[in-house]
Amino acid sequence: MKILTAEQIRQLDAYTIKNEPVDPIDLMERAALTFTYWFTEQFPDVARPIHVFCGPGNNGGDGLAIARMLHQRFYDVTVYRCRIGSNTSEDFDINLGRLPAHGGVP
Repeated sequence: MKILTAEQIRQLDAYTIKNEPVDPIDLMERAALTFTYWFTEQFPDVARPIHVFCGPGNNGGDGLAIARMLHQRFYDVTVYRCRIGSNTSEDFDINLGRLPAHGGVP
């Protein structure tokens, strides 16, 4: 397993967005789906409570997407929005808006 720095991840994201025609929000969905597949294989007990803490940036957007996908798979998910500053990223806002459209996550 490779462990990447935040800067390396930013560079890889930028490279993927530039060289593969994919919008940042779609890249976020792809990453969230990959994590969700891994998580559901490792932790199949849907009754186990899952707590997802999301800041206002793109990492928080990833967390919201993951929470939505786990909720769709009947996991007991609770999302906590951590307020760090007053600005949220565009992709965070998009994923926040997607939660109620999929049955909501408390």
